[in-house]
Amino acid sequence: MNTNSTPYRPALIQANHWLEAARRLLDLDALAGAAAWKGLEQYVQPNLRRELHRSVESLVRKGEVMLGQVQDKSTPYRERLRAIETFKRAYCQVETLLDFYADALVTRTTPETTAILKACDYIAGHSMRTLLEPLRIPTPAVLTYIDKGMGASILKAGLRLWDDSENPVAAIKIVRHNLLRPTALIHEAGHQVAHLTGWNDELATALRLGLKKHGEDFANSWAAWASEIAADIFAFAHTGFASVAALHDVVDGASRDVFRYSPGDPHPISFLRVLIGTECCRQAFGEGVWDKMRSHWIQKHPVAAARPAAEKLIRASLPVLPEIVHLLLHFPLRGFRGKSISQCIDVMAVHPDSLERLAGTYGNAFYTSAPLLLQAPLARLAWNGYQVTTMPAKAAAYLQQQQAWMHLLGNSIQ
Repeated sequence: MNTNSTPYRPALIQANHWLEAARRLLDLDALAGAAAWKGLEQYVQPNLRRELHRSVESLVRKGEVMLGQVQDKSTPYRERLRAIETFKRAYCQVETLLDFYADALVTRTTPETTAILKACDYIAGHSMRTLLEPLRIPTPAVLTYIDKGMGASILKAGLRLWDDSENPVAAIKIVRHNLLRPTALIHEAGHQVAHLTGWNDELATALRLGLKKHGEDFANSWAAWASEIAADIFAFAHTGFASVAALHDVVDGASRDVFRYSPGDPHPISFLRVLIGTECCRQAFGEGVWDKMRSHWIQKHPVAAARPAAEKLIRASLPVLPEIVHLLLHFPLRGFRGKSISQCIDVMAVHPDSLERLAGTYGNAFYTSAPLLLQAPLARLAWNGYQVTTMPAKAAAYLQQQQAWMHLLGNSIQ
């Protein structure tokens, strides 16, 4: 063989390489094993697979067009190279999309974890349906996954993804340490609800206008936190003190961190964020353990330890917190058809006395009846979270109970 006569066409070599790489992505079973796909609810799996497959098919079509350009000798060489580079970028965008969902799916590697995550899917979806169905807004499918870290996060359904496709599901990260106290799951579901209803913008406007009498800068500071506050309020409305206690345990730490203030950060100063929660409890439920949490919080983190900008904002906020929380719970929103969040979700259902009565009424069936779990999973989450905090000596038993009922719930879902 005369190798000197063998043509060398680097552009065609690269074009073929990237097109074949794209075609291999069509095999979604290579992305995650059958067990991982089976670990999704029946209504989630086909939709997610269909949308991912559609993204890859679109990529392959782009690759075939690119290959045609490269093979067309009438196309200037530099244009052929640009076509390859453009396709490589498109490939990387789709690969990033697939890798995200592959990483999420492979967290469902054992029957135990799969059941817990299916329960999380259901609980998050249930929290959204409670508010969205009366508004005639479709509830998006949910895919939860485990990851490291301190806080949860969400890739909202309907957002544009790396490849410019629309995210088909609400993908919620739940951190490992909070898997059995997953009230943050409801916070993230609240972000999805806010996205679908326009809650964030309405709340920001309400805070800006309602607090303007206390100073424009003050009002703007609170309005900038609207998105995170809305999600916190959503979690509180569904799980009561349990959400406040879990938030407290995540954001507590050194005072310098609790008082950290970064203008432009959508998260409120952690010191104020916890006090919003305790004030929600006080206004909704009256006196309770949250009052002790508030006192301990203020004593542990003296405001004088904050940096000047944070201290000024905190001191201005403390006397106004009752007014702010009343607005958060009771302000009517167009996105909610003129109702407030407390009118859309029955906050009194998660009053500790209500939860105790409910648990007492059903006895063991409260945690062992799959139909009851499917009907009201958030009551179990709220009650367990309350007991873990108020009876810490029995926390291990309550967490085992939480694990057992979440496992039962997950295995009850097809």
